[in-house]
Amino acid sequence: MRTRMGWMAALAFLACAAAQARAAENVELGAVGAANAVVWPHYIAEKQGFYAAEGLAVHIFYSQTGAAMLQALTSGSTKMGIAAGIADPMNAFAAGAGIAIVRIDGQSGPYAVIAKKGFKSIKDLKGHVVTVDEARGATMVYFNKMLEGNGMTRKDVDFSYAGSTAARFAALEAGAVDAAILTAPQLFTAEGRGFVNLGYAVDYAKDVPFTADLVNRAWVATHEATARKFLDAYAKAIAWFDDPKNKDAAIELLHDVTKMDQPDIAKSYDFLHKIDFFDRSNHVDEAKIATFYKAFRELDPSFTIDVKKLVMQLE
Repeated sequence: MRTRMGWMAALAFLACAAAQARAAENVELGAVGAANAVVWPHYIAEKQGFYAAEGLAVHIFYSQTGAAMLQALTSGSTKMGIAAGIADPMNAFAAGAGIAIVRIDGQSGPYAVIAKKGFKSIKDLKGHVVTVDEARGATMVYFNKMLEGNGMTRKDVDFSYAGSTAARFAALEAGAVDAAILTAPQLFTAEGRGFVNLGYAVDYAKDVPFTADLVNRAWVATHEATARKFLDAYAKAIAWFDDPKNKDAAIELLHDVTKMDQPDIAKSYDFLHKIDFFDRSNHVDEAKIATFYKAFRELDPSFTIDVKKLVMQLE
């Protein structure tokens, strides 16, 4: 009897699990590049069951550039986006895209300028080639602040453009550029391979936020509850990341996903904690977005949008 009851219980459990799987709501999520430290919360939410607890099945799709990610979001092939450099939704919104910022993701720039051997400071880059994301991109905003802090302007260097840290690191390793603006873990990998760290963006632009989470406005008009569930799961993942007792598990988790060197991932964990990278709130602080907007307009003073209209509160 116990055996029969055990089989019946197991079958009931499987049936329940299958029903839950069928009931899970799909969310197509966009991001840039490939799995990396700045999308850590997504993999935490997936691994720790925070998405599943909200009844969501989240599928991530990577684009090679922020512009391509925004195109997918605008067209509706993805419904939400994470870790989007704030310049990209601003550019898209100015062009009429039906998107909105629903969360600040990274509240500081997790970048360093990494150069070939022989360079000792940002000033040494005068007349040399530096790779950033794009002429009006998020990394250009930070690099411009770093130049200003060293008494330089963008006219003092030449630029090569690549949309992701992985692509910029590849250009640096290939010798195609003299320096690259990189985020973690690649910046630590580059240091380990003999490249030189010329400085961190956060030391020049501490209050300029980095990334945002986005929605397709047409989709969220009929799926607001789904978007809120996603944001709640994401916030739980950030809280989990913030808890020091989860450090080892977080490092192992990202290593399993990226296959990058575990010591570099450990350095990334410490670095992101040190600069208080992830915003914990689902409330969009418009003052922070305005701070980025001000820095962004230094690249192009003719650029204007209504920041308030770009923001949608789904807290």
